[in-house]
Amino acid sequence: MRDGTAEPVSIRAALAAAEVSRREKRKNPAIAAGLSLVFNGLGQAYNGQFTKGVAVLLGSLFGLFLLIVPGVAVWLWGVYDAWATARRMNEGLVPYRETSTLTIVAFLAVWAATIVVLSLASAMLLVAMGLQGMV
Repeated sequence: MRDGTAEPVSIRAALAAAEVSRREKRKNPAIAAGLSLVFNGLGQAYNGQFTKGVAVLLGSLFGLFLLIVPGVAVWLWGVYDAWATARRMNEGLVPYRETSTLTIVAFLAVWAATIVVLSLASAMLLVAMGLQGMV
C-alpha cells in the first residue's frame, strides 16, 4: 500500500501466490466455505474429502425433501465444516489432503447428475399424479 491506496495485483502474482499456497500445503478456509455455500459439498471436495462432500450433498437434498429446515441445516453445517476443516488442516490438526482438479470436476459431475435425476424423478411423479387425476 502506498499513500493509503491498494496496489493492483496482477493475475501472474495471484497465480504465483496460489502456487506457493499449494506447495506450503495450505487451504483457504474462505474458499472452502464459499464453494460449499454455492454447491453444497464442494468445499469438502476442495478439502480432499470427496465422499464427505457427496454425503453433505445427498444429506441436504434428502433433508430438503423431508422438510426445508433439515436440508438447510445440513447445507449450512457443510459450509461450516468445510471452513473448519480447512482451518484445521492449516493448523496441522487434520492431515492435509491434496486438492485435485479431477476430484473437483468429478464432484461437480456427481452434483449435476444428482440434480438431473431428482428433476426427472419429480417430473415423472407429477405426470403420474396428473394421469391419476391428483393434480
